[in-house]
Amino acid sequence: MIHKTKNKHHKIILAIITIIIVATLAISPEFYENMLVSTDYSSIILILAYLPGFLILMGLFEVWLPQKFVMNHLGKHSGFKGAFYSFALGSIMPGPLYLAFPFAATLLRKKVSLFNAALFIGAWSSLKIGEEIFELQFLGLKFLLLRIAITIPFVILTSYIISRAHLVRESLR
Repeated sequence: MIHKTKNKHHKIILAIITIIIVATLAISPEFYENMLVSTDYSSIILILAYLPGFLILMGLFEVWLPQKFVMNHLGKHSGFKGAFYSFALGSIMPGPLYLAFPFAATLLRKKVSLFNAALFIGAWSSLKIGEEIFELQFLGLKFLLLRIAITIPFVILTSYIISRAHLVRESLR
């Protein structure tokens, strides 16, 4: 659900950013010229390689998984089971983090709780199994277990804070 905001703060921030860009362009045009010349476009190629398959998977997810099924397993009343599924889904999904946000938006459209969507993003960003294997190989088991033991509570706490802050914001409307 997209809301149009008429917040003056957003316009002020946009104006400040525009002024900074124009000022740096006027003071040092070679900065932008060097930035454009020296940019490595391999990341754009990587994005274009991931995107078509991901968009197909998202479309299939939208069509094949009924909203009732998703709500039962990841919705507001799914409890520990929903949190576990969100965490597991975020941990096993392949791909870069920028793909997690459209997928989380799809989950939210299917009425997944905000806590579970935030948990999904947190797990995707910090606890992907594929990356944990590399971490184990290069940094060792002790480091891996310590990092996981520290990361999991913070992901859960952050997800909880996000969901509670949203509830407070909604109650003020």
